[in-house]
Amino acid sequence: MIFVFKLFTNNILKKNSNILYADFEKEITGSAYQRTRIMMGAFTIGFVVSLANYFLLNDDILQFYGGTFNYFIIVSWLALFIVYEFIVGRQIKSYVKRKKQIGKRCKIAHLFIEITLVSLVIFYMVGIKKMVIFLDSPLNLLYYLFLILSVLHLDKKISFFTGVLGAIQYAFNCWYAFHIPGAGLNLIANTTENTYYLDCIVLIVSGVAASYVAGEVKRFVKVSLEARQAKNEMEILFGQQVSQEVVNALVQDKGLTKHEATVLAMDIRNFTGFAENHSPGEIMDFQNKIFGPILDIVGQYGGVVNQIMGDGLMATFGILASNPRHAEMAFLAALKIREKVRELSGEGIIPATRIGLGIHTGEVVTGNIGNETRKQYSISGSAVIIAFRVEQLNKEFDSELLITGQVRVRIARTISQLSYLGLKPIKGFEYEVDVYQAA
Repeated sequence: MIFVFKLFTNNILKKNSNILYADFEKEITGSAYQRTRIMMGAFTIGFVVSLANYFLLNDDILQFYGGTFNYFIIVSWLALFIVYEFIVGRQIKSYVKRKKQIGKRCKIAHLFIEITLVSLVIFYMVGIKKMVIFLDSPLNLLYYLFLILSVLHLDKKISFFTGVLGAIQYAFNCWYAFHIPGAGLNLIANTTENTYYLDCIVLIVSGVAASYVAGEVKRFVKVSLEARQAKNEMEILFGQQVSQEVVNALVQDKGLTKHEATVLAMDIRNFTGFAENHSPGEIMDFQNKIFGPILDIVGQYGGVVNQIMGDGLMATFGILASNPRHAEMAFLAALKIREKVRELSGEGIIPATRIGLGIHTGEVVTGNIGNETRKQYSISGSAVIIAFRVEQLNKEFDSELLITGQVRVRIARTISQLSYLGLKPIKGFEYEVDVYQAA
């Protein structure tokens, strides 16, 4: 079964690639909205701190900003940035609700406006106010904030663009600042011109690094989504062949384990003769109509259908889901199955059909059997063999439901009237087992 999983995985990945990519892009839209919220939150904090600091600043810090007027230019700019991010955030949120994607041009335009707003403030201070020292302002660190948050776009080109654009605009401000006349001696830069150009190089290198990180994160996320989608598809496929519990056990592969469990074996009488006298379509129709309700009944009582044969099935209770009442649940399920088959026959949904049911409680061994190329979830042990042997005893007693003494002691005596048939030899075993017939 694991072999089948590997065989189909590549085809499923290709089949769902376009669908996954579209869903992935929609998730990126949501990520862009989160980015906008982070930006708005960061600038709101800066705005509040700037207002509070105004009442705490000394003259030297005010002089750095060129006086009160320039200081409030910065504060007003922060407010403008918050309003801009709020408007953009509302627009992106509407895209998220409508599950629409944001075009790359829109993302680049948004980044261009953000970075340019920062560069314009720096240009105002160093170019218009002749304050070269403002090149050392904390506002320069915003370029790196844009770089970090650009990774949320999960687009290598956008992250690289962010680093290059920030470096170009900052380099222009640096060049302009050192080549304008009239800078005051007390407002000159703290270091040489070349030092600031080194910062621009660092911005470009950081853009390359952010680009690499964005690409790797996108690749890992996409591979994870594709693998999960493939797993879901294969679980659905396997779930049509075996129960979901068995699928989960196959995937988890916890090795061989021993359990006390109850095994229910069922056989359809005279199925071979029916198959010889009917077409493949009629045979399939009959199997679907009888097995469909039986599978539902087993699931209702907490059982797991481990194997479906053409003329019968095997179900277990108390293996994959712990249940101290597994014997009682198996017996109740068998009573319901017998009743359902009689009902289907009486209503003409299926031809007149008799079944045989055998139930035994004992120790079983479960786990994935096989090698790396092919494995199958297997249930083995004497309890399985005895359940099928007891089911065959129905032919001897012209009955439909037989249970062993191990089941009898674990179920309430008021559930059903039982007839003791005595100790019966079991083929392949040296001992005999108590057998009871359900009325």
